[in-house]
Formats: sequence, C-alpha cells, structure tokens
Amino acid sequence: IGLWSSHFISKEPVVGRATPWHEDSAYWKGRVSSFDKIVTVWLAIDRSIQENGCMRVIPGTHNNGFSEYEKVDSSKNLFRSQIKNIDDSQAVYFELERGECSLHDSRIIHGAKANTSPYRRCGYTMRYFSTETRVIPERNENHKVWLARGRDVAGSRFENV
Repeated sequence: IGLWSSHFISKEPVVGRATPWHEDSAYWKGRVSSFDKIVTVWLAIDRSIQENGCMRVIPGTHNNGFSEYEKVDSSKNLFRSQIKNIDDSQAVYFELERGECSLHDSRIIHGAKANTSPYRRCGYTMRYFSTETRVIPERNENHKVWLARGRDVAGSRFENV
C-alpha cells in the first residue's frame, strides 16, 4: 500500500465556496498507470454535516470512467471546473461526527456545497494506492509518495524505501 498524499481540507464558517462535482482521478490522468485500487480516507476533524458543506457522492459513478467537465466561477467554487450534467437529486451525503471517517474510490463523482453555516468543517484526507500501480516519475516531478505497507510491485520510487 502506498500513500499518494495527505492533507487537511478546511471550510471556514460562512465562506460560501463550494467544491464542484469532480473525480479525484481526473487530476492524476497520465501520472499513474491505473486508477483502480486508489482510495481516499476522509477523517472528520470537525463535525461534517449538510449544514456546513459535508462531502456528497453520486453512487456507482466510480464505474463510469472520466467525465466531461465545464468551467465554473472560481469566486464561488474551489475549482475552476466541474463535471457536466450531474443530477443533484442522486447525491448521498457523508455526514460524519468528529473522529469518524468515510472512504471513497478515486473515480467516484463527489463534491460539497458551500459552508454558509457558523461552523468550520475540517477533514484530514489520506489517499492510498495499490503498489501494483506505477507512479510515472516524469509526470510527478517533486511529488513524493510513501510506502505505507508491504512491498513495491510496479517499480515506483518511494521516499522511505
């Protein structure tokens, strides 16, 4: 098991910017040899509920492949693009209490509404991948990955090996 990245994602109270619908794997296109067996663990540092912009997913979309994107207003959104033609009524909200976590596939369509509440929403993400997936060095300059468990299978360069 390799660790691709980890970081905090925080939405301050009343900030009002949304996380548009996206697939994590779309940002890694050409950077890894495969997109299956990549999972994000989202650990709630604060309570994460609909009111403060918890994550939501469109179930089953991890089987669809890459989606088509369109530009959005970056003053209202954290990203400059979002997936086209999403039916919001299909969304499932990942409401979490502090210390709980969710897991999602790198290919699933997900996002979050803006936090317009008086409560911060902070989570810590850890993105893990199978070492059967090769991290392509020339497409990942200065990006470090870590071997979390087991052994390297695909020949990636891990910082701690």
